[in-house]
Amino acid sequence: MTRKRPLTPSDRRILRVVQGDGRITNAALAEKVGLAASPCLRRLKALEEDGVIEGYRALVNRKALGFEVEAFVFVKLEQSEPGWRTRLVERLKSYEEVIACYALTGEIDLLVHAVAEDIESLGEFTMNRLLPLPGVADVRSSFVLSTVKPPGALPVPEA
Repeated sequence: MTRKRPLTPSDRRILRVVQGDGRITNAALAEKVGLAASPCLRRLKALEEDGVIEGYRALVNRKALGFEVEAFVFVKLEQSEPGWRTRLVERLKSYEEVIACYALTGEIDLLVHAVAEDIESLGEFTMNRLLPLPGVADVRSSFVLSTVKPPGALPVPEA
């Protein structure tokens, strides 16, 4: 992302507020950040257009949807035919169980954040759909026992 302009103190205040409440009305946002409604909306739209704000989403309780198991799957890759990595990444993106995936440096090549209805379902996903993928050399999983600190707002430093 290449920003067209530097973040202003007002932009930073807006970012702090909307990260905590993406459904806040413009009037309430303007009041919280100390701007009139019109300039506040213009700044918010500019942050969206510049790609600083990438989107808005609801936080859904995974257990309410029947996903009792959450795990991090560590994937070690081996070289394969040309284009294998692109196909592998596209396949991972298509799996419903995969809620996030990160390419890493070091011993592990990919970190896959996955959810499943139960341990058997995660085992089926890992053994029958992930491990057999071309280019996958090894897979290891760690189950989430509890979430100490969920993903949250990014720190917005002062100017």
